[in-house]
Amino acid sequence: MKKKVLLMTLIGLVLLGAVLAAALNAVFTVTDVKVSFSVISNEGRAESLALQEELEEKFVGRSTTFLDLSEVNAAVGEHPAFRVERVEKDFPRTVVLSVTERRELYAVPLETGKFAILDEEGNYLYDKEENVNRCGGANILLEGFDLHREGSGVTGKYFPEVLSFVGVFSERLGDARANLMTISLEPTPNPIMGDGFFRLLLKEQVTVAVYFPANLTRMKAEKVLEKYLSLSDTQRLYGFFDVYDLENGEFTVSEHRPELPI
Repeated sequence: MKKKVLLMTLIGLVLLGAVLAAALNAVFTVTDVKVSFSVISNEGRAESLALQEELEEKFVGRSTTFLDLSEVNAAVGEHPAFRVERVEKDFPRTVVLSVTERRELYAVPLETGKFAILDEEGNYLYDKEENVNRCGGANILLEGFDLHREGSGVTGKYFPEVLSFVGVFSERLGDARANLMTISLEPTPNPIMGDGFFRLLLKEQVTVAVYFPANLTRMKAEKVLEKYLSLSDTQRLYGFFDVYDLENGEFTVSEHRPELPI
């Protein structure tokens, strides 16, 4: 008799647990995925709509309690043009995200004829047939650099200096692409001038050589921009100036002149 009572009690507890689990699951089930998108291009707007639908299909109906937010991050990560800024659960039924469209900034020519597109932080995004920015115009072309991908990251000699240099233009101009078209890493004509220098092509065709680019990088970028902005409209259409180091550890910016260096 006691065994029967104990058995019935256990069955009752199991049934009660099942009922409670079903009730909790009904309450703590994702019914809404709220995404706040920050987009900067028409292409980004179209992709954000598709991403919203995809997230709803994947996560609505899942348990809010047991949902691993890394899955949500991974789902957004399948769209390289976007970056998750914030993701959290708003119990009992909602997942909330903030997603930003990455800003294209650099294009690296590939042997295939395509271009590897990088964002403003130097992360690899995707390959493109042409160097066309999602917001219009072209990305800053990087030539002569030996760059390597490590996941979405990019490494290579003088690449951190590129990011630092261009960062000054972005801070001062809002969009470095407004004036900076190409950065080439070229061998120096004389070994005492280092193992490579940056040759910049600005929008109006002025060319700038920056020697020892790893030394005082941001300061050199600021002086390059200051010099460029001081030129007349006519001077910006031609010519050349360079930035070179002095023996005292400082550097100087040359006068604008019509001829290019040999």
